[in-house]
Amino acid sequence: MKRNKLFLFCLGLSLVVVLAGCEGVSEDQAVDYEDDVKPLIEEKTNSAKSRGSCNLIAGGSTCLDYVGSLWTEQQMKLNCGDPRGTFSLDACPYSEVGGCRTGAGTIAETIIWSYDYGGEPITPEVKPYSMGACNVLPVADWVTPESLLQNNN
Repeated sequence: MKRNKLFLFCLGLSLVVVLAGCEGVSEDQAVDYEDDVKPLIEEKTNSAKSRGSCNLIAGGSTCLDYVGSLWTEQQMKLNCGDPRGTFSLDACPYSEVGGCRTGAGTIAETIIWSYDYGGEPITPEVKPYSMGACNVLPVADWVTPESLLQNNN
């Protein structure tokens, strides 16, 4: 019983110290998203040019384009570490179906293209569900090769 009271006292004291420390952050030390974080993650160019790809069409009917400048060759190879994936410095093959782009305009932008052939083809019946699952995410949107070309002109 004595231990429980001591534990609760120490926990309470810790919270007081932490909360008191939060109040002491000066305004010049506070992190502001718009001024401090956003410039670090936003791309300076709005290019949709792929830096490399991970082809998983044979096994899962998808291919991942690495677009953002975060993706170095080594990072792309490590990310494409799935034994079924084939890494390339070329872009994914053209997709009639479209794909889910995440992190548009950021250093970590990627596009997961879907295909109507390969290991798990995206059929016309399944496509609306794939599009909906992508578009429901706040950081993602469904794109087609045509829509990317229109946005870059």
